[in-house]
Amino acid sequence: MSKTAQYVLPLEEMLSLAAELKRLDKMDKIGAADELHLSSDWLQILVNQVSDHIYVKDRNFRVVKANLSVLKDIGYEEIAELLGKTDLDLHGEEIGSYFLAVDQEVARTKKPKIDVEEFMILPNGRRKWFFSSKFPVLDEANEFVGLVGISRDITARKKAEMLQEGQNKILQDIATGRPLSEVLDTLVQTIDEQLDGVMGSVMLVDNDGTSLTSAAGPNLPEGFLQLADGIPIGPKVGSCGTAVYRRESVFVDNIKEDELWEMFRETMAAFPMQSCWSVPFFGKDEMVLGTFGIYSNEIRSPTDYEKRVAMEAARLASIAVEREIAESKIRYLANHDVLTGLPNRHEFKNRLEDKVVSSQDSGEPLAVVFVDLDNFKFVNDSFGHAVGDRVLQLVAERILSLHDPAQDVIRFGGDEFVLIVWGEAAKRKNLEAFMGKLMEEITKTIQIGDYSFHVTCSIGAARYPQDAGNAAQLLRNADCAMFEAKSEGRNGFKIYDHTAPDKSVNRLTLLENMRQGLEKEEFFLEYQPQYDLLSGRIVGAEALVRWQHPETGRLMPREFIALAEESGLIVPLGRWVLHEACRQNKAWQEAGLPPITVGVNVSARQFRDARLTADIAHALESSGLQARYLELEVTESLLIENAEQAIELMAELRKIGVNLAMDDFGIGYSSLAGLKKFPLTRLKIDQSFVEGLDTVASDQSIARAIISLGRDLGLNVVAEGVETAKQHAFLTTCQCETVQGFHFGRPMAAPKLEKLLGMTRTPLG
Repeated sequence: MSKTAQYVLPLEEMLSLAAELKRLDKMDKIGAADELHLSSDWLQILVNQVSDHIYVKDRNFRVVKANLSVLKDIGYEEIAELLGKTDLDLHGEEIGSYFLAVDQEVARTKKPKIDVEEFMILPNGRRKWFFSSKFPVLDEANEFVGLVGISRDITARKKAEMLQEGQNKILQDIATGRPLSEVLDTLVQTIDEQLDGVMGSVMLVDNDGTSLTSAAGPNLPEGFLQLADGIPIGPKVGSCGTAVYRRESVFVDNIKEDELWEMFRETMAAFPMQSCWSVPFFGKDEMVLGTFGIYSNEIRSPTDYEKRVAMEAARLASIAVEREIAESKIRYLANHDVLTGLPNRHEFKNRLEDKVVSSQDSGEPLAVVFVDLDNFKFVNDSFGHAVGDRVLQLVAERILSLHDPAQDVIRFGGDEFVLIVWGEAAKRKNLEAFMGKLMEEITKTIQIGDYSFHVTCSIGAARYPQDAGNAAQLLRNADCAMFEAKSEGRNGFKIYDHTAPDKSVNRLTLLENMRQGLEKEEFFLEYQPQYDLLSGRIVGAEALVRWQHPETGRLMPREFIALAEESGLIVPLGRWVLHEACRQNKAWQEAGLPPITVGVNVSARQFRDARLTADIAHALESSGLQARYLELEVTESLLIENAEQAIELMAELRKIGVNLAMDDFGIGYSSLAGLKKFPLTRLKIDQSFVEGLDTVASDQSIARAIISLGRDLGLNVVAEGVETAKQHAFLTTCQCETVQGFHFGRPMAAPKLEKLLGMTRTPLG
């Protein structure tokens, strides 16, 4: 059946109504009656059985007949109260004018209006929606004499559609990141439109979980929201406070009599709300996030539908609040360091730029202090990352204990911290004093469990506007000052000196240049010869890396190796050194020169790299060099840090056939028992002992003991740093086998060593 057909009256009824309207119209014209009355009792009985609104209006759009459904919704008890009234009388100007316009269109066109959606606010405040159809009634002359209307209540369906639309909009607002306050306001408005005579609210549990804050309640009295804000959570704290405490819904029918509202009774006397129903909502972790509350100005219980809507509202509120919490965490993590809780470098740029602008406007001094922990990787290597993390937390706490919390402290990355200092504290004299206190505080004894140790730091500072013209330059110069303090031996501090020639390169820039330098083949090797004291011939050489920087020129290892080690770039750099040393040594052999062993230093970072053995094997294979002509030099301290791992790795390397030398022997305090376990082929006496061989008896004794020890263990002993004839003579008397140092030859380019290899065939003089 079509929409039109289902609202067309049966023909006999239409004819009866038309005849009656014509008769009444004729009587009205001749003044026979002031009131219109239908005489058909059978029609009244019939239409009263219909749940739809059925009504009849005359040509002036006054009601002349209506069924009980109309009376019930309008709020009248007798039909006489309704007769003769227009829609303007019944519904007011706004809605009545709309109904009148539709009626006038039917009268003008003499055509029915079918299934027109109409909205109506009833006298009791309830809102309803109808599908209305209106049919014109015409006389014999085809003149309009009235209309018959039928309206079907579609409120339930309309509210369901509106609820779905509201839900979709709220979810879209959540997904697009609208502010939580706006999302919750929209949610409450949506629910308020669903339910008649009620006002919704959202209250959220505060950060400490002890009270509730008013988050939304657009239709509640403003004064009530202010009073409700901050109410505690407890067993008898209204509907919402109790719902959170109990973790279940609480429905109070009569606020003025229920014991849960006892402490607020006097306060509530100023407001019209009589009942309150509260539904708590939860996060994924089952923690209560807040409540969705509904207030009614009537003393009553919620209907089942109102309960369902409140539950759905609570669900949506939970989604919105959880999204806000998640986004807040993401924003926090994006701008803060999780380990220390300090802002990170992403947040730092904006803060520093703001401070520079403020300093420009006010003239207030400003400084940046850059703190870097020295050799922090040794803490991780020695005690594990858990202890290392705790050290960083302690350092952050120590910095904050000295630095005004109102001023900024940032964890810049890894083991680096940056402080922004302004005001009197940024003046040079005060800044130097502060840096000294900072260093003293950071280097105090650290006690973590059974471990007790110290960490040192290098600190650099730069001031605005004395040392920099903008925020980026200020940070860069503070970094340069710190790097200078580190290069001068660590555990010191420097303030940037803009009058001094710029000998350093910003570390970040240097690191990037290093990466590019490897690709562009800017690194090269020099070789320091090692002589056999008995034969006077060159028996080996130590490969030493150099860098021809395109801007700053030749850089020595002390200027970039530490940074390469910290950043991990030492691994690809060390890999290149291995390949180049093997390639060059093989090239000398193919040129017919006497075969020698080339020593390559292996850093701690390389030694821990799982690919080291494979890298060495590949370097030998690609160059064609026999393994016995390659020597790997590792420091004594590196070996004793993790002896078991070192022994295992060195055993693998000895299987390949490479030689292993312990560099800087004598300063690492390794035990002789431990030394016996390492599969070494050579000991290298640290040059600090060789320096005193001319005059210091203790150094002579140590050198003599090391040489004797090496001989007893079957190890070749090399004395490093031999610079004088007296040192040479002493080592000869001790029967030291091999020597290396400026007295015999400085590090040199490969072609120069190539010439020496062909010349040194006679004993040394």
